[in-house]
Amino acid sequence: MQELLELQTGQVSFLSGLLAGFSLTVAANILQVESTRPIRTVCLVLLLLATLLFLISLYVDVRLTIEVASIANISAETEQVISSTRFIGTTSATLALVVFTIAIGLLGWLAGSVAGIISSILAIGTLVVLGYVWNMMTLIV
Repeated sequence: MQELLELQTGQVSFLSGLLAGFSLTVAANILQVESTRPIRTVCLVLLLLATLLFLISLYVDVRLTIEVASIANISAETEQVISSTRFIGTTSATLALVVFTIAIGLLGWLAGSVAGIISSILAIGTLVVLGYVWNMMTLIV
């Protein structure tokens, strides 16, 4: 149980850290775009929100990994606390991924209508797949 928990939290923290960096990098690049269009501001805010949500997930999972490593036997009460804490981290990472996908879909509009339409379609397709996977995972639990 403990090895699986450490593996899961390690994976989530790795991905959260990586995607937080991506989100922040894209947000920084948007600042370089010379545009007064509202879509620029919306993309920037969404990417900053995604970065912060990924950082919350990163912190929760890294802290959980550190705390769990020092526990020899996990009691039922401790397992409940771990489960509740992981829910916060996982939910934060999931929300961040959705917000990041929406921001990516909107980014194409900075380049023009054709790119905007294509990026929006791709983002909607990605959100549909994410929703399908989320739904399938709820059937497992």
